[in-house]
Amino acid sequence: MRTPRTGLFVSAVLLMVLGASGSLVMFLQPWRSCPEIDDSSAGCPATGIDSALLGLALTALVLGVVLALATAPRYPKITGEFAAPFGPLDPEPSPASRPAQASEHPAPPQR
Repeated sequence: MRTPRTGLFVSAVLLMVLGASGSLVMFLQPWRSCPEIDDSSAGCPATGIDSALLGLALTALVLGVVLALATAPRYPKITGEFAAPFGPLDPEPSPASRPAQASEHPAPPQR
């Protein structure tokens, strides 16, 4: 059964993946070359547009993480009345049960 919450969770994970990959690409700048400054493209100075795109990708990453945490599937806690297929247990012992003797359950040693 697909619910709107599941669709939102999948969208959040997709947004998180896109934000992380976009941030990595914008940080490394593989298309840029500046031999006068550094051999590596990551050492080249970023332009204003590059910085804006990196900020947008990081915002998408953070938004994806927050949405994924907010819409993650939660499983309900099972209470005692639903734990056993035969119904809830009686809090009182049955009249046929005998009380435990002190010799059957020795006291723990004192420290």
